[in-house]
Amino acid sequence: MAIDRHHNRRWWLAVAALTALALLLRLLVWRWRELYPLGGDEAEYLAQALTLLQERRYVELRLMRPPLYPLFLAAAILVVDSLVQNLRLVQVVISALTVPLMALLGQALAQRSAPHMPPVFARWAGLLAGLLTALNYTLAANATELLTETLFLAGLSLVLWLTLLPSPPWWRALMVGVGLGALGLVRAVALPLLPLIMGWWQISALAAGQWRRGVTQAALVLLGCALVVGPWTVRNTLMYGGVILIDTTGAENLWLDNDPAGREAVKAQLYALGEDRLLRQRLATERGIAVITADPGRFITKMSRELRLFFALEHTDDMRERRAIWVSPAEVVARLGLGDGVWLLILLAGSYGLARRWQAAPARVEGFWRALLRMFADPRWLLGAWVAYVVLTTLIFHVELRYRLPLYPVLLAYSGMVGAAWLPALRNALPRPHPAALFLPLLVLAITLWHAPYPALAWQLAGKHLALVQAERALTAGDPAAAAAAVQPALARDRASVLARVALARAALVTGDAPAAIGWLDEAIALLSAHPYPHLLRGDLLRQQGDLAAARAELAAFEAVSREDLAAWLWDRAITPPPATLRLGDGLDLGFIRGMHLPLPGETGWRWTTGWAQARVTALAGAQALTLELRSGRPDGSAVRVWVTVDGGEPQPFMIGPDWQTIALPLSPVMQPREVVVAVRSPTFWPRQYDPASPDGRRLGVQVRQIVVR
Repeated sequence: MAIDRHHNRRWWLAVAALTALALLLRLLVWRWRELYPLGGDEAEYLAQALTLLQERRYVELRLMRPPLYPLFLAAAILVVDSLVQNLRLVQVVISALTVPLMALLGQALAQRSAPHMPPVFARWAGLLAGLLTALNYTLAANATELLTETLFLAGLSLVLWLTLLPSPPWWRALMVGVGLGALGLVRAVALPLLPLIMGWWQISALAAGQWRRGVTQAALVLLGCALVVGPWTVRNTLMYGGVILIDTTGAENLWLDNDPAGREAVKAQLYALGEDRLLRQRLATERGIAVITADPGRFITKMSRELRLFFALEHTDDMRERRAIWVSPAEVVARLGLGDGVWLLILLAGSYGLARRWQAAPARVEGFWRALLRMFADPRWLLGAWVAYVVLTTLIFHVELRYRLPLYPVLLAYSGMVGAAWLPALRNALPRPHPAALFLPLLVLAITLWHAPYPALAWQLAGKHLALVQAERALTAGDPAAAAAAVQPALARDRASVLARVALARAALVTGDAPAAIGWLDEAIALLSAHPYPHLLRGDLLRQQGDLAAARAELAAFEAVSREDLAAWLWDRAITPPPATLRLGDGLDLGFIRGMHLPLPGETGWRWTTGWAQARVTALAGAQALTLELRSGRPDGSAVRVWVTVDGGEPQPFMIGPDWQTIALPLSPVMQPREVVVAVRSPTFWPRQYDPASPDGRRLGVQVRQIVVR
């Protein structure tokens, strides 16, 4: 008994460490995604929650959805306010707390699937499931979206864990029902788990010769679910004059996703019906079935396309299709390794674990019906039915890769078991796997490669980016010829590479060949007009040539199109000498500043700094001082202390008030024109400290209008 307590204590310490690891990864992704805008569904959920708090009324969305997630958002707003980044942080914590739930689920599944195995097998299965959950970039990224998946996944893991625990007492059966009802009010996709769990518990009880217990458990699950869902169904019935169990999303999507007219055309017809949700539900069901049966061939083709997409590598496809969206190198590694890599691992290991038999056939001779009941009492049948349901319904409707998240608890738990089975002490204790168990992972791998030849793409992209890294090193070393030569393998691997043409343009600029540089930049823009790099370099070149209007059109328009700090990017690559008078926020300051915020609408003629910002200007011969025009910008009119440094000298302190003021710093003797770098360090504030309703999540320093060398 003391040994068991010792092992349990160590197991929980390991789970706590994995939870901390998960939180660190999720906080990192949370910071990466700080400036991501809200998507359409996210904005609708947030607006619904705000309306609930401000007007004390629940407003249906145009496409009716379950009510629990907006209620969750409203509760979170009461605790952390409505700043999007704060709400994302709440979900980050929930996502991290999914790790112990997944570890418990993996442990319970191992105990239920292989009861003859020593306890160490179940403990390791749970820890490995928790590790894969902690390191999963996809789950971390989904936690930063104000969508139902993070809350749903935590609840689903909890419900499945409670379901797989042995001999559930009456209160646990009731809890499973309550949990299922709550899951249904988050996403109605959970409701089929109700008959699946009721049926599986009944079969397990029959296999154990305890059919009365099975009936009682099933009744308690149904009661618990009805207690949660029932009031909402009654509300819908009274409001709309007919039965709408939870929402109309399933019926509406059946029509939206299968009508050849397209989703937008069908939406227009649905919206034209007004707020008659019952009519919309009935009509959408009828029309959806009608368009499917009218052309089964088109429907099968559509399902085939969705099947390929369902097993795709999400982050690889996203970066291939949205090449103009900048992602930092660290996030690229996380997306590919901890996103697609972990998905592929749990897809193959989890499907193999689901397909294989974990318990040897009983030695004693059993009757046919008893053997059949014992076979179906294996958790594989419950969890396999859930997997099949999720895949099938997604193919009938449409694939968004977040829709496959309900598979994660199953795949993660079985992946933990497969990993634990490789422990040297356990390899010979498990029954030898049948070769047929390999069929399922090989099938899903074939579907994945049917969607795209990922190994060939990986080889191509690795070679391309290695060549681009070599070109960047050559440019940094001031060797344009070596850079141009290094780019050629990249172009050979990807003839449409924008980055290769940008590198060739930069090499041409180093040699002073402006026409060649413009040619390469124009070619890059023609290939992918949304990519900011060629536009910024083109704007910088036009600025050097004196075409300020055209330069401003390039620089100001494309500074805001990327999540990258493009001011810092151009700081290292601009060829235009900085001016003696630098006017901030005039559309021509990019390349001469860094550590300053992108101006919002209405912020013209100046810029906000961050806590530390730099600018560079040219000091002409005979210049004696550098002056800055700045103000604190605090809504309450308070003054702040700033420290200004020129060319790495000693920081000089100044008190800056709410009105524009000019400060001057002496320069060392300037005998010939030279570049001067000035740095401003200041305390920062959040606008929401003064206006709780402000949507501005930036940390603001001070406002700078002009820097002049005289």
